[in-house]
Order: sequence, then structure tokens, then C-alpha cells
Amino acid sequence: MKNITLVLVFLAFANFAMGQELVNDFSKYIVVTGSAEVSVPPDEIELQIVLKEYNKSDKIKDKVNLKSIETKFFDILNKNGLSRDDLVFDNSSFYWYYWWVYRNDIYKQKTYKIILNNSTDFLSLVQDLDIDGVNSLSVTNSTNKELQKLRKEVKITALRAAKEKAEYLLESIDERIGNVISIEEMPENQNIFWRGNQSILSNISISSNTTNEEMENLSSIKLRYEVKAKFEIQ
Repeated sequence: MKNITLVLVFLAFANFAMGQELVNDFSKYIVVTGSAEVSVPPDEIELQIVLKEYNKSDKIKDKVNLKSIETKFFDILNKNGLSRDDLVFDNSSFYWYYWWVYRNDIYKQKTYKIILNNSTDFLSLVQDLDIDGVNSLSVTNSTNKELQKLRKEVKITALRAAKEKAEYLLESIDERIGNVISIEEMPENQNIFWRGNQSILSNISISSNTTNEEMENLSSIKLRYEVKAKFEIQ
């Protein structure tokens, strides 16, 4: 008798649970996605500068050595309110110069990195560095001290956009939005990106022909977030 009672209780509970699932399955809800984005000017920019020996003319032995190039480079830094102490040595390399099949000379190359803040006129510095011996310039990183706070604000704006979307979609069919059921933040690697690169600002080459607008676009940090939200329909 006791076993029969337990079986009946179990069956009753199972039926109740199935009934609850059916009710939940047929409950009305709406799922929407909201997004928001903002461009943030960086507080700091990491600039990579590559210096390389070169020939003044077509003559093989008419080479400008790296020391002379560095002297001009340091003078340009001083002109723009920077010093050698601001530089970080990154790496050094050597290249063989071949004429026909003969190896004639070695050309040295040196890479520096420097952190620039708002006090530096970025475009003016780039234009001044447009000299022989400066082989390449690239922005390797940028950051803003308010980035964490701005991330939160963009996420909140994205969630509000999702709610607003749900409201006007339901109003179009004479329905009203209810309580929120769930909120899902989309994967971060799909949300944050920097202009010029899908995930981080990296290895963006610049030159003296780069305009102010292009420079701003290259260095600005762009935040974008998407949030998926599920709301009841009253």
C-alpha cells in the first residue's frame, strides 16, 4: 500500500511538472537585441618608429649610417617636446645588401617605441618624421583611462535600446511589454573593436600625408556592444 501511495505521489508530481512546462512553453515573450557604440579619443598612443640605414645615391658605398639618422631623429623629438628618455628600445636587426650575386654591405635597422599623451601634437610629429632614414611609423596601441567606465555606459545604452525596440514592436500590434525574463550580453570579442582593426588597434601605418581627420580615425578607440534581452508580453 505504501509503495502504491509513493507511485501515485510521483505521478501526480510529474503531471504537475509537465503542466508547468506546457504553461511556460506557451507563455508570450519577445526577444530583441540592442546595440550601442561610441568613439573615444585616447589619452595615450603607442607609436612605433623604425629607423634604417640608406644610400644617398645609387652608389653602393654612399651609405648614411644609423648614428646620423638617430641624431636627426632625436632632434625632431626635442622639437616636439619629447626626449630620448621617453623612448623604449624595441629591437635591432641587420640586412645584407646584394649587388647582383655579391654581398656588399650590411644595413642596420633599429626599432623604437614611444608613448604619446595629449600634450603632443601627433600630426605635427608625424610630418616632422617624414625624413630619409625613418623607414616606417605605426600606431601599435591606444588607451583611455576612462575606458572601463565607458564600457559600462555603452552596455547600459545597448540594453535600453533593446527595451525600446521591444516596446515599439509590441505597440505596433497592440501589445505591451512586461517584466524582463533574461538579459544576455553578446561575446566581448564581437563587441569591442578599434577603428582600423576588428579587435585592437595594431600596426596601423601612417605617413606625412595623413590628414587630421584620418589621424583622429586611426587613433580613436571605438566601443560597440550588443545585448540580447527577453521580455514578457502582457
